[in-house]
Amino acid sequence: MNTGQKAEEYVRKYFQEKKSIDLIKAPKGELGYDFRSKDSKIFVEVKGSAAKDFSNVLFRYFTNTEYEKARSCRKLKQRYEIHLVVGVDTESISHFVIPGKILLEKSKPEISWNLPIRKELKIYMVK
Repeated sequence: MNTGQKAEEYVRKYFQEKKSIDLIKAPKGELGYDFRSKDSKIFVEVKGSAAKDFSNVLFRYFTNTEYEKARSCRKLKQRYEIHLVVGVDTESISHFVIPGKILLEKSKPEISWNLPIRKELKIYMVK
């Protein structure tokens, strides 16, 4: 199980134990979240990191689909939560819950460039 899967499992257990809610994995083709409640009132995005030092955690990046899902949830009066799990596989796990409202109010779009040269990467190899 990788770090992301362990973070997801941690959040699923949290919902079961603390809120008595069973989360359902997002069906294939539904984007912008990892889990939802059975009644589709809560949508959950999970971000996980093995890093213990919070300053080493890159959790600030979200996809357009995550942002749009948070917007859709607000419009439909559903809850969108971002669960950040830091220190996965350590004895000092920290768990943060960031409301979707904060994503919508405080996030800023950034431009990123994608360099799709994976297939021809060999020609750039240093010998």
